[in-house]
This record gives sequence, structure tokens and C-alpha cells, in this order.
Amino acid sequence: MILYQGKSRKFIIVLLSLYTCLTFYFLFLGFDRSSSSPDQGLRYSLSLQGIPLHFPMGRDFKIWFFEMGNFVAFIPFGMFIPLLFRCGFIRFIIIFILCITMVETVQMISRLGAFDIDDILINTLGAAVGYGAQRTVTHHRNTLKGLIRIFLTAIIFSIGTITVVGGLNYYLDNVDGKSVALNELVSSDGAVVWDEELSSFTVGQTNVEPQINLYSREKQQTNEFSYFLNGKYKNMKGYFAIPDDVIRTASHEPSTISFIADGTEIYSLVVSANSAENHPDSFQTPLKGVKELTIKVITDDSNLMTNIVMWDITLTEPNTGQKFINSIKSMF
Repeated sequence: MILYQGKSRKFIIVLLSLYTCLTFYFLFLGFDRSSSSPDQGLRYSLSLQGIPLHFPMGRDFKIWFFEMGNFVAFIPFGMFIPLLFRCGFIRFIIIFILCITMVETVQMISRLGAFDIDDILINTLGAAVGYGAQRTVTHHRNTLKGLIRIFLTAIIFSIGTITVVGGLNYYLDNVDGKSVALNELVSSDGAVVWDEELSSFTVGQTNVEPQINLYSREKQQTNEFSYFLNGKYKNMKGYFAIPDDVIRTASHEPSTISFIADGTEIYSLVVSANSAENHPDSFQTPLKGVKELTIKVITDDSNLMTNIVMWDITLTEPNTGQKFINSIKSMF
């Protein structure tokens, strides 16, 4: 390994020192950190959520910018510290993690930031990319030409890392696993009637043609039924409304749907029977870790035909990557 010597070494040390001071400024004083209240308490996150590096599409720009900054800002440390002080990758990463952990701790204690495991992870990934870039360039590293090669290599490695990690995060956040129709599950408690003919109907003059299942109108005024999910699904989604023909033959009393997870209501829908306000609507509710799901449908009107209908209701399992991560988290 060729280390910087002489004037080149002094120049890089001065440059890296100035860059370190600039980094500390943004970590402790930048972004109006000093205006934060000193009495807000210690802020910390000890739960590893993943690598905070995403594609910018569909994300808040400020959050994405901070993620990218936490990655890019630490690449120079991996590029130049090993060229100033001889050290292998394992030794460098261990020392870097210890140092950045101290910085995160000081941020927390000083109330000028928060201690965040995810920040330590993304900072370390940036330093690792920088280390890999300087080790890839083996010739003329103590010259301007070699320095430019290291920078270009770091840019290429960074783009590759962002592509891989961002793609993985997109898969984990947006790609669903296997879906199952609600009517395919066996009810563990209560009676539920499904319309096997999947009849079409209108809601607010909109024609509705259920594709998977239709919660039948031939049911009790108060209908409650449950399913054992055993934590297998991550969310449930579907559609609901009161058909126009029901509204025309009933008063304007509303209907309510309640979703109860392990005894606690997690989502509730109230649907007006007023024809002027009636239209098809959708719902989605998380089911992560839910052992038993209960659905309760209540109609206030005395006319049984006022009951609400639901259709195309599906439960979605985590994808393969999410299942793998959940299995790892369950071990700790």
C-alpha cells in the first residue's frame, strides 16, 4: 500500500482536517440544530430498521437528502485515512464504527441530535465505499492523476451501492408477497355470507363489478366474524359502499365497519346512506403481527337491506425478503 508522503501528506492532512471540521459543523450546528430545546430529553433509536438509502421517487425530498448526505459525507474518510495511516479494512472499519458511535453519543447527550443505529450503519457504508475506491486504484495514488482516479472510482462505487441498496429497499417497501381473498379463509367465529354470484351493482351511479368476493347483503343487522391469522399477513385492503338500490328503499341511517385486531379496534369506517354522499371507497389496514382479526358490521337502520357491502377484499403476506428480515428480528 502506497501512503502519502512529504508535501502530499501534509496537504491531504490539512484538507481532511478542514473537511472533518465541516462535517462536525453539520453534525452539531448545521440545519439549525442549536435552536433545539435543551429540555427535549435524550433522543435515540436502538432498533435497526435497515439501510436508510432509497431512491428519491415517491419520498420526501428532505428525508432523502439527509439519507444521501449521511452516505456521501463519509466516503472521503474511507478514501484518505487508510492512505495516511496504514491499516487494513477490518481495522479501519472497527475504528470508524467506534468513532462514529462516539459522535452519535455526543450528539444525543448534547441534545444537538439523536443516537441512531441506522445512521451508524449508513455512515459506515459510505466509509467502506471510500475504502474500496482507494484500494481499487493501485498506481500513482500519490499524484493528481491517481487522486482523480480514486474520486471517479468512488463515484462509480457510490452509484452501484445506491442502485443495489435502493433497489433492495424498493423491493422490501413496495413489492407484495402472496395475496389471498378473504372469503378463502375459514371463519373461526361468527357467520359470514358471501355472494357467490359476484353480482354487479351501482354506487353513486358508478357500476361496480366485484372480481374476487362480495360481502352479501343477506345477513344480520349486526354481523361479526373472526379469522385466525397467526401473524401471517402484513395488510388487508378492499372496497366498501352502500348500493344505490338499497339506499332507495331505506332511510339515511349510516353503517359502520370495525376492524378489531387481537381485541383492539385498529380501523373503523362509517358510511353514509345519503345518496348525495354515496360513492365507492377503498380501505387498507396493516395486519403485521395480528393473531386474530375480527370484522364487525353494524347498521343503525331497522331495515336489514341497509347493510353495507364490501368486495375485492384481499390479505397480503410479506414478500420473501420481508419474511427473512422478520425472522432475523424475531431472534433478538
